[in-house]
Amino acid sequence: MKKVITIVAITLIATLVLIFGGKKVVEVTGDYPFCGACHAWDGAIAQTNLADTVHGASAKHGVKVTCTDCHLPHDSNIGYLFTKAKNGVAEGFTTIFGDPKKKDWLGNREHARKNYTFDSSCLKCHANILKVSDGNITRKTNQMHEKYVQFKGTKDAMKCTDCHKHVGHKNLGSMLYEQKFHQPNSWDEWEKERNK
Repeated sequence: MKKVITIVAITLIATLVLIFGGKKVVEVTGDYPFCGACHAWDGAIAQTNLADTVHGASAKHGVKVTCTDCHLPHDSNIGYLFTKAKNGVAEGFTTIFGDPKKKDWLGNREHARKNYTFDSSCLKCHANILKVSDGNITRKTNQMHEKYVQFKGTKDAMKCTDCHKHVGHKNLGSMLYEQKFHQPNSWDEWEKERNK
């Protein structure tokens, strides 16, 4: 009997350590310092989030989000952890073997919007904009999102970032343009810049 109690106690303690320790690891690996370790080579992009006055660190009111608040899905814990691990490995690989000078930062924005932002992240805080009362969408903000609700789950489904393209990173487009590109004078010059 004493052996069973010892095994149960050890199992209980190990489970608690795994749960609370795991939760702490997930929290620590989801904020600026940790994300910045691999994103150091695109640090200017992180700076645009820190400068954002709506959702970034410069926000005076409302919610200040961390990287994982927007760039990981929030519809299930398994999806969250799987995507976190997958993206972490990919970013680590890119940091070690990638060359920031060869990346088309402007061209990558659409890909990043589609693959690294999640509606469940937005809706975690903004669920009320989709609420319908008595079968009718009532408030003005709700009416603006009627098409999103209407097309949800169809081949014409929309993402939040289809309309809210610049959320989370203040002046990201102009910063990327100024950092890497100059104003092209011809189509050929534009193509040359994009192919560098």
